[in-house]
Amino acid sequence: MEPQTFVYSQPVIEFLTVSTEYCKQLEQLGSIQREQFRNVMLGLLPMLYLKATFLGDVPDAVGYTEARVTEDDYNYVRTNISNLMGDEDTFLEVFVEDFKYSDSPVTQTVSENLADIYQALRNMVEEFRLGYEEAMEVALAETMESFRTFWGQQLLNTLRTLHADKYRT
Repeated sequence: MEPQTFVYSQPVIEFLTVSTEYCKQLEQLGSIQREQFRNVMLGLLPMLYLKATFLGDVPDAVGYTEARVTEDDYNYVRTNISNLMGDEDTFLEVFVEDFKYSDSPVTQTVSENLADIYQALRNMVEEFRLGYEEAMEVALAETMESFRTFWGQQLLNTLRTLHADKYRT
């Protein structure tokens, strides 16, 4: 499928829709309680992962996209999630290369993982919103490369943590 046709395909539209909803949820935390936030993420994260995997092989695209998420945007999202998660923000991580060689536990935070995913997705969503096909192609290719190498694993690690938080007895 041609890259220009691909960005308008059903799988891309569905991935973009879930990505937009994910970003919206993180930008509008407001007075939400941790339990409600956790339940929303437990619904959105699997859908996001599923829609990303349904894209299959995204055509390569050469070009440049501008980062749309500022450091302030990132910190706003990360801080709000951290405040919401409180003492449940930090978790032990075993799926990192450093874990094999570490004498001490390797930790990550839900807030940083979700903010990293937010950054990747919001940058892509903004390129699609602008509507320049070449930039859309590049943004989608970059996002999927980042999914394969970085934020896909972060999503799964965070999902595992949120699941444990919800069903902890």
